[in-house]
This record gives sequence, structure tokens and C-alpha cells, in this order.
Amino acid sequence: MRLETLIKQVRANCQVASARQAGLYSLCGTLLRLRQLYKWEHQLPPWREPEPEAVLGWIELKERTWDCLETAAWQRLTWGETSYEPFAVEALNRHLLPQGLAYGAGLSRGLSPTFFLGELAQVRKINGLTILVLGAEQARDLDGTPALCQGRLIYARKEALAFYVWERLSDPVQQNNHFLTIALDAYRLPLKSLLKDPEVHQEQFQALLADELAAVIHHEMGEALEPSLKEAFATILKLYPQTRLEHWVRGLKDALAEVNEAGRLAYIIKERQFSSLALMLAWRPGLYPLLLPELEPAFWEVADTGDWDLLEQARAQALTRLRQIAAGLNHLLATLQNSSPERLRTEIEKQYLAPLGL
Repeated sequence: MRLETLIKQVRANCQVASARQAGLYSLCGTLLRLRQLYKWEHQLPPWREPEPEAVLGWIELKERTWDCLETAAWQRLTWGETSYEPFAVEALNRHLLPQGLAYGAGLSRGLSPTFFLGELAQVRKINGLTILVLGAEQARDLDGTPALCQGRLIYARKEALAFYVWERLSDPVQQNNHFLTIALDAYRLPLKSLLKDPEVHQEQFQALLADELAAVIHHEMGEALEPSLKEAFATILKLYPQTRLEHWVRGLKDALAEVNEAGRLAYIIKERQFSSLALMLAWRPGLYPLLLPELEPAFWEVADTGDWDLLEQARAQALTRLRQIAAGLNHLLATLQNSSPERLRTEIEKQYLAPLGL
């Protein structure tokens, strides 16, 4: 009964979180996330497409529900006689981990709260970090981020990752993505064949998901262990939420996490995971070509020569450059700490965004 009550409470908070998240995405981004959420609620695998009429009716109901919840308060979460605020992750997980479950709460895009509760598939301890790998989930919201870092705690969500990867694979634009083709060749997995009959190719698809799970975990490890941007990141998110400054500083933080000593690229180089390298380039966010221009030339050099030292040199070069940017940003924030937010915004845009053409 305690667990059933907790699940209902987390799901209620997920509804409120979804209501607040819905306005943060583009129309296309919202529809993609709604489709994932529909499949999850109806226990459909990522590759099974529901009937359009059923989805449209469900979306209309969701929108009416969310309209009533945008200003709703979070429910406290109870376990036995004790109640907790919804961000009391550590306290709640002391009860849940022995039950084979894990609860997550954090801040996503635009500092919007996100919540999830799922089966605990694995616990890992690496470099002083605790990594909780979640399997099937009993509660989630619209966000569906596959991995999340909270201080020294990292969540990796296998179910959310499967939805994320399948959405990328099934996007018609991906048909001409040469990096994706290279990545899938490593699994002997032609994209058209996979999309036509995913059930037949489950062994290869699950192998790809396992490799990507390791890659996203190492991205979060890189984020957790990167010291250079922590104060500046928090300051910019507080002053300029949902602006292009937030978009840029998130990109800078993610790029640092990719290339630092604990991050995804160092892991890929160590393990010689060429398929993961190709996927990293296939699905790189929009700012990566600007923030990490060294990676694509290094990819082709490795492809041509098999010399991974060339990629390691590119990684180290990118890390040095990005940490210099972070140091400069920290210095600028300290220098202008008594200035108006408008002046600070102007200086950041002039020094860091304008040279990128942003």
C-alpha cells in the first residue's frame, strides 16, 4: 500500500511537471514527446505506432488536464508515516532502493522540474559517483531525458533511452545521415531493414542500446566531474532562463562533459568504440559543430588511418579551449557582478556568442 500511494503521488507530480514543460518546446518537439509519453502510458514498444485518432483524442484530453495544472502545487510524497518534498531524492531512495526501485527528480530545460520512478536495474560506483540504471518505469513526465546528473548521483534510464534512440532512427531526415549509416554498419543493421521489421533486428538494436547507455552514462560522468563551469552555469540559468544565453551555456556545459577526462569521448577512445563515435556525430546538438569543430576532422582521420591518438589529440585540444572559455566567463561574471543583467547579457553575447555567429 505504501508503494501504491507513492506511485500515485509521483504520477500526480509528473502531470504537473508535464503541464509546465509543454510550453518549453517547439511544436515539433512537443509532439515527439507526446508520442513517446503515449506509448509509455499504453505500454507500447518504441517502434509500434498507435492509431492517429487514438493519439489525437489522448492529446486533447492531456491538454485539457494540463491547462488546469499549470499553477498546481507539488504533492508531498509519503512513505509510511513520513512525508517528503518531491526533491528529497536521497531520503526517498533510502526506502526505495532496497525495494528494487529508484526515484529521480531534477531540473530540465528552462529550470523546469522533472520526475520519474522506475525499477532499479543496476547500481554502479565509479570515481566516487553513484550511477542508478533504471529499467521499466512506473512514473514519468513529458521530458523523458535518458540520463540526468545530480551532484555525485547519475540516473540512466533504459526505457527513456530506447524511446529517444528510436525517435532519432525513425526520423525521415536520418535516411541521409552518413554518420548514422557508419554507426549502424558496425551492428550489421541497415536502417531501412530495421524500420521495416524491428522485431527481427532486436538483437542488434539491443546491442546498440547497450553501447549508447554506456556512452550517455560517461557523458553524465563528465558533467559531474567537470569543475570549470559550475558557478557560471547556475548564474546564467538564474538570470536568463529560456533564452539563447541558456541555450549556449547548456551547450558549453555539455561540450565540456563530452571532452573532459571522465567524459564520453575519453571513454570512446579508451574502448575504441567507433560506432559510438559515429553516433555522437550523427546526433550532435546544434551547437556542437561550433563548440567542438575538432571532432569531425578527427573522426575522418581515425576512419582513414585507424590512429586513435589523433582523436585523443583533438579531444585534449578541445578541452583546453573550452576550459579557457569557461575561465573567461567566470572572470567576466566576477568583474561585472554588480552590473545590471542587461549589461552582463550584452557583454556575454559580444564576447562569446557573436564570434560563433549566434
